[in-house]
Amino acid sequence: MEPKALLSRALQALSGTYDITLDAQILSRRVDALAQLRAYNSKYVLSKKHVLWQANAFEHALFLCADSLSEETARDWFTFLTQEAEPELVHPGKPCPDEGHMYTDLTLIFLYKDVQEDARRFIRRAKFTKNYRFSLRGWASARLLAVDLSRGAIVTNAAAKELRPLFTKLIKDA
Repeated sequence: MEPKALLSRALQALSGTYDITLDAQILSRRVDALAQLRAYNSKYVLSKKHVLWQANAFEHALFLCADSLSEETARDWFTFLTQEAEPELVHPGKPCPDEGHMYTDLTLIFLYKDVQEDARRFIRRAKFTKNYRFSLRGWASARLLAVDLSRGAIVTNAAAKELRPLFTKLIKDA
């Protein structure tokens, strides 16, 4: 299976709940696809002006397709996601997210023909969690997943392990 074919299958599986943009621009970089989820949840009394609580969740998934993933490329994209894109995607122009923000998942999904061993090691060990105002304004975490199509293998960091079954099914059903 080719990376673009797997991308198409993944986006089709996510299209019911995610807003999808193909060939998207994120700050200074281009990604093959961007899938965004915004879930707003709140409880109010009598009118929406009198909110008791809010718990808003967000996810931004960046899809990248190519031939070979090296540690340098994986590290570069992880640094971009956690240092440059995080402020823009989670709290644009503000020091922290708005009230009611519960969490934001920043997800990098590498769909590659070959994932080098050093890149696999980096992905397994990668961690990022940032709390805003002692978690009163929520948190953000980074999830990494790489699909090695030559081996049919999936590598994730600890935060992305829940994504493994979806991509296992997408590869198996191909």
